[in-house]
Amino acid sequence: MRGFTIVELVLSIAILGVLGMALGPGIATSVQSYNLAASRRQSTAEARAGMERMVREIRQIPGTAQVISLGASNFQFQFPTGTAITYSLSGTNLLRNSDVLVSNVSGLSFAYYDQTGAATATPSNVRSVQVQFTTTAPYTLRTRVFMPNTGNYYGGFVSQ
Repeated sequence: MRGFTIVELVLSIAILGVLGMALGPGIATSVQSYNLAASRRQSTAEARAGMERMVREIRQIPGTAQVISLGASNFQFQFPTGTAITYSLSGTNLLRNSDVLVSNVSGLSFAYYDQTGAATATPSNVRSVQVQFTTTAPYTLRTRVFMPNTGNYYGGFVSQ
């Protein structure tokens, strides 16, 4: 009769156990690294999508008359459909009105510029808006959005 003896089976199980103990921490570290990378990719994709939506909506502001209020950490304007839109930070959530646009945000700032590129705090003088937010990943997104039909002068603009 062919087969394995009990000694051979116990020895095989012992060798597999030693290999498992030696390789286990390496495999666990690899799985943790993969999960961290996947989480950061998800967070980055969410942040980029949120920034793209903000940029798209700010570009659709018909003119400076629709800019309602300017704040260092919030911005409110009238959307072409007649809806007021406010971007603000609540805790770690970047909100569009009361809806969460991006989660896990640690900082949000807005800067407003007139047609010459100088900073302004007057809604009727706003020609471009700089939006910046930082996620807890940490990952910082920043862009400057030029509003259409407002007589922008692009000569002094330097891409970053």
